[in-house]
Amino acid sequence: MSGIAYPGDLALLKQVFDRVCAEAGISVGSMETERLSVSAMELFSDGEFDEAVLYERLRLVARSLPR
Repeated sequence: MSGIAYPGDLALLKQVFDRVCAEAGISVGSMETERLSVSAMELFSDGEFDEAVLYERLRLVARSLPR
C-alpha cells in the first residue's frame, strides 16, 4: 500500500479488466466500461494486486451492471 502504481501492476490490472470486458460483452466506451473501470481502480487502490482475486471480483461487478 505504497500509493505507487508500477507499470507491471497497471499492466496486470488492464489485462484482467480487458478479459472481464471481453467475457461479459462490455464494449469499449460504454457506461458499463466506465463503471467497471472505477471498480477496478477501487480494488487496486485498496491494495488488491492478486490476479485471481481481481478477476473474480470484477466478474461479479460486471454481472451486476445494468444492460
